[in-house]
Amino acid sequence: MGAANPRVGGVAQQARHQLTWSLIIPTSIYFHGVWNVYFYQITPNPHRYQRIDMDPASGSPSQRIQYKPLDASRNEIRVLSFEPPSTPDDLSSRLDRILGLNQGPLRLTLEHVSLDEFKPEYTTFRTARPAQWSRSQVDDAWCEQFDFDLGSTSSDVFRTIARFTWGDYTAISYMWGSQEDTKTIIINGMPVTVGENLAAALDCLRSSLVDNVWIDAVCINQDDIDERNSQVLRIRDIFSQSLAVMIWLGEDEMSGTGLDSWVETSFDKLRLCNTILETHGRQTLEAALGIDVKAWESDHSYDELEGFPFSGDVLYFDNEWWADSDDEDEFGPPHFRDLVAVALFQLAQNPYWTRLWIIQELAVSPIRSTLDWGDSCVPLRVVLTLADIFCNKVLDGGTLDSRVVARMSPYLQLLKFIGQWQKSGFLSDKKDGLKGTAVDDLRRLAGSAQCTLPHDKVFGLLGLLPQHISSKITIDYKRDETELSSEFTAAIFIANENSGNLEGAGGVKVQSTPFDSIYAVQDLPGRGKGLVAMEKISKGTRILSEEAVVTVSESVGSEQLRTSICQQVEALSENQRRDFLSMHNIHPYMNAAEQYLGIFRTNSLPAEAVGDKGAIFLEACRINHACDNNAQKNWNEKIKRHTVHALRDINKGEEITITYLGPLKNRKARQKALQEKFGFTCLCHLCSLPLEQSQESDRRLEEIHRLDGVIDQLGTEGVLVSPLRTLRYFDQQVRLYNEQGREDVGFAQAFVNAAQLVIANSDLARGRVFAERAASVWKTTLGGDNTQTIKHGALAQDPSKYELFGISTKWKTKVNEAPQGLEPGDFEDWLWKREKPNHPGQLADLRSRTTFPGFIDLPDENDVDPEFYERNNIGTYRPRRHWCFFGEIVDFASLLRLQMEIKDVDGTTIPLYFYTDSRGSELAPGQVQKGYTIAILYAERHAFMFCEPGIRHEDPQMIKVL
Repeated sequence: MGAANPRVGGVAQQARHQLTWSLIIPTSIYFHGVWNVYFYQITPNPHRYQRIDMDPASGSPSQRIQYKPLDASRNEIRVLSFEPPSTPDDLSSRLDRILGLNQGPLRLTLEHVSLDEFKPEYTTFRTARPAQWSRSQVDDAWCEQFDFDLGSTSSDVFRTIARFTWGDYTAISYMWGSQEDTKTIIINGMPVTVGENLAAALDCLRSSLVDNVWIDAVCINQDDIDERNSQVLRIRDIFSQSLAVMIWLGEDEMSGTGLDSWVETSFDKLRLCNTILETHGRQTLEAALGIDVKAWESDHSYDELEGFPFSGDVLYFDNEWWADSDDEDEFGPPHFRDLVAVALFQLAQNPYWTRLWIIQELAVSPIRSTLDWGDSCVPLRVVLTLADIFCNKVLDGGTLDSRVVARMSPYLQLLKFIGQWQKSGFLSDKKDGLKGTAVDDLRRLAGSAQCTLPHDKVFGLLGLLPQHISSKITIDYKRDETELSSEFTAAIFIANENSGNLEGAGGVKVQSTPFDSIYAVQDLPGRGKGLVAMEKISKGTRILSEEAVVTVSESVGSEQLRTSICQQVEALSENQRRDFLSMHNIHPYMNAAEQYLGIFRTNSLPAEAVGDKGAIFLEACRINHACDNNAQKNWNEKIKRHTVHALRDINKGEEITITYLGPLKNRKARQKALQEKFGFTCLCHLCSLPLEQSQESDRRLEEIHRLDGVIDQLGTEGVLVSPLRTLRYFDQQVRLYNEQGREDVGFAQAFVNAAQLVIANSDLARGRVFAERAASVWKTTLGGDNTQTIKHGALAQDPSKYELFGISTKWKTKVNEAPQGLEPGDFEDWLWKREKPNHPGQLADLRSRTTFPGFIDLPDENDVDPEFYERNNIGTYRPRRHWCFFGEIVDFASLLRLQMEIKDVDGTTIPLYFYTDSRGSELAPGQVQKGYTIAILYAERHAFMFCEPGIRHEDPQMIKVL
């Protein structure tokens, strides 16, 4: 298990000659017909797995085990270990064990172990790591020292890598399955009945070299309610602190039949993707999937792919883009992207993904975790990466189209969020948990997940939530589920309320005149009805605050939705019903019920902060769209009303507008979205700009979104390792928002992000300023009684209250240490840590980390970092500015090519390899001396496979020896 598939490989040279690339999805009749047949052939038997978990209260798999209580003071858990085989340890017996022959029933030992009993070597290693590192970061660094693979690591490495005096353990994530399908295994010498799926998972691990296993059905006493209650919040720690998680998807029903297994065929594609990802990174993987191929070709050579274990029927690219043909019949075999999409589709059919508990188990799992289906195995990391790629490029407003991908959208979205949460690192410590919109995403995903016990709809999420929420929940499986659900909802609501100082929460700016005199509903030429200002409305004014007249959750079935809307509309007063019926409707209808539903779907606005409840507001729903909207809509959870605030001064007689879209995109994307969703073309001022001004506006908006993507990719590295670079990204975003003339929620979030970044690095002076600015923008856009306004107002009063305060002391300041008496421009330079030359005559300050960065601040070779690069008119990238890397030669050698060890300005020693045509011989021997300084223009970080990251130097014109 876990080793490379022996059926992949051997024809790399042939595959190279077949290799072409595509940006086009095949849409011919051939494509649709073939794939429909293919789906029929490979779709799993739906009766093979049942979509239920075993109810622990009945048919418990551990009913004959004599359990002893766990010692909480020792941080104890139970683990299973495989007993040595009773057969002789000769070559024949070993082969039988590998092949699973004549092994008899599984024999295991269940014992108590302490998660605090570390080996001295691990304790020493852990103590030497930075204090701000999380447990998972330490464990990742520990495992990186060894050639570790869950399926193929040798027993010697397993013993060496073990962190505890008693060894180490692997956690298993799986489905309990049906109570009727059981097997008998031997635990502590006693026969124990367990689920068939669990027995198969253990049997798969028996032939590996894994010493200990943690599995919930056995390692928790399922008959002891008190123990089950106490273990709910430990699940997160048990999975996150495991050496790895084995994600067991079940047995391969084709295994042993002599027929080709579609599971193995699908995993072949995924393993190939993993090879590309590990060898050349995500950009090359995206290119192999037909995404941004031309950009990839400008920076890469097909020779890089020479060593891949390609198989002629696994990887073949032929398409009309490459052949320069308009004939759809020339597509040839399906594109690699479609083969991978079908492989993911296969995974999506497994009922494992419907389990609620897997959201937590996978989100906290180590990066070494694997997906196992029968004898087929693939790293979880590559599946999460593929899900993120398909979501970004196909589902979430991407440029590609795929029916296959669209059919598994919920599954891909689940994996995308799990990957994001896993990468964020905020789930690795007990005090941390998901925050903000991530909590909303979690509740939405959990709403469609399945579990036998209703209590687990709450308990299964607690490990992912911040402690100040999870601690408010009483964990008891004997509780009434309705009472539990109410307590959970209240805990989240109270946590949001208390996240800021409630004093001054009523600071809502309201005109002295009544609301009905501020605006009027009027007929507008070509726009239907709309709201018009009857007097000048000042920036930040709450224009209206309105209750809903029709409220429905769109998660209910169509018939129930239609019935509920009809009942509420019929209950309206005559005037209200008339106003409702006069609203715009883009949906065709044959009767009154369909008319009501169409009006609701055309005009509804959110009616809850978290969830899918929509509502009709007779006046707020009249407000028309503009891409350069002058007002901001928002559901205020505190007062249970829909509010609208002025984003700028609105003149008398001017129409009040909001945006129907999310974050503002370029003009083409906006027009497409509005036409598809609402059936109109926007003619607002922003959309009617002259071509040159419109292109400049699009450039700013695209740059804002590009920076969002770069910041998301940096994750915790952007906070701890390169905070200055991250702060510059936020600085760029704020400047772009100012140039665009927008002060909306995105503008506020930029200040929020900046505040959190500097406070995490102990800079309370800047943190206070950023928090004040965030609170000010929130107050303008959402009102003084909004949770965000209150929260960041309180943060400005005491920045040290931020939960990540002090994880780094790199920029340590006190709250009152902001400089006084500076000119506005100089204050902004201080606030954003902008560097300026010492005097006008000096082109570059030699102390400037912007111009002369250390290795950690260099751009990654495979990333298009907007701080360093910009797109030119022909779609390629060029340096945005000049930068130069300085390093002192510490050591050097000349084997196949010149290689050096150099020390940068931070004292970090890194490798430098010469990949020039002359392999470094262009440097004179007298230049290659210890103590000399190397200067490399436009240097980039390169991830070598054979050593630590360093610099791969290719252009002899870009290097000097000083």
